[in-house]
Amino acid sequence: MTATPAQRFGYIDAQRGLAALLVIWLHATDAFMQLPTPPTGGLLYKISAAIDTGRIGVILFFAISGFVIPSSLRAVGNQTTLDALRVFFIRRVFRLYPAYWVSVVAAALLGLFLMTPFSSQTVLLNLTIIQSVFGAPDVLGLYWTLRLELIFYIACALLFTFKVLQQPRWLVVGMFGGPIVFAVLPRCVHWLNPQWLNPASAGPFLNYLTEYGLFIAIMFWGALFRCWHDRAQADGTQHFSRVVLVVFILFALGICAAPLLTWMFYAYLPSALASKLTVFMPPVSLGLGLFILLSTTLKINHRVTTWLGEISYSMYLFHPIVFYTLFVLLRDGRLPWLAEAHLAVYLLLSVLGSIVLSALIYYAVEKPMMRLGRKLSGTLLA
Repeated sequence: MTATPAQRFGYIDAQRGLAALLVIWLHATDAFMQLPTPPTGGLLYKISAAIDTGRIGVILFFAISGFVIPSSLRAVGNQTTLDALRVFFIRRVFRLYPAYWVSVVAAALLGLFLMTPFSSQTVLLNLTIIQSVFGAPDVLGLYWTLRLELIFYIACALLFTFKVLQQPRWLVVGMFGGPIVFAVLPRCVHWLNPQWLNPASAGPFLNYLTEYGLFIAIMFWGALFRCWHDRAQADGTQHFSRVVLVVFILFALGICAAPLLTWMFYAYLPSALASKLTVFMPPVSLGLGLFILLSTTLKINHRVTTWLGEISYSMYLFHPIVFYTLFVLLRDGRLPWLAEAHLAVYLLLSVLGSIVLSALIYYAVEKPMMRLGRKLSGTLLA
């Protein structure tokens, strides 16, 4: 017996599309401001950089993953736990990897013909998504978020195996367990070999473990939000214990209040921590606050925004291919008719180009591969 298709929420898809556009805004404008003669309209970049729209978009993506992924992992009918895990991972592999592989090849070709070529070893290791484990750089810098997705999948699978994934108190454990593990791990690594955490030699995964712990916590908070959402929809009550409900609310309030608290107590915090919180927490709080707003009182549910959400994974993966290509052509003087255009024109071209390319990838790669994943997982259980 096959699993029933996961329920789709139009307003969640709309948030995916918005998240992708926010990331494109920062990445594209940042790149074009590096042209030998920066374009006019630099305020468009300054606004994006000031509020860090890229990080806001990433936080939205992580909260959405928490909302969606645990609910897609459940046994149906006569399925065993092992069957459900097989279905989950088969579908996740066919959802995550095919478009990702195409983006790796596209980035390698971009590097070969227009920028700095990557070694064949780097390209091959990038096909795994966990290339940082092997010391290889990402051919596109945004791939680190996909590794966090894999970690979250594994964490959900472990909780599901012990039959506690749908229990709110265990999601609370995940919210706090993630940051604890990621905070303790660097200490253990440093104890084993101090050089591994040397900024000059360590990979970004080790340098940003504390931040990654917070991102994992946000994913688990998104899963807790889904529990609250589903139970409220079912019978109009939350069915959370008081402790879980308090933690659920206080976590969000704490994230959203962190920038204000940092400002109030800046002088009393260690300088390194204060500086990090000042830069890191405002976009995190804006991202989480935006997710709450767009999931409750301001739900956007239109066929255009839903469609953008459907192609948002490809938009996220392929927008650097689009704007880097445009950047190189402008840098090398191959588009003289665009040489003095406003930054908004470059951003608009990057957005439109990303949407067109992403739609092609979605219909040619993503959708057929997702269909194949569902078919294979269904055959497995037949």
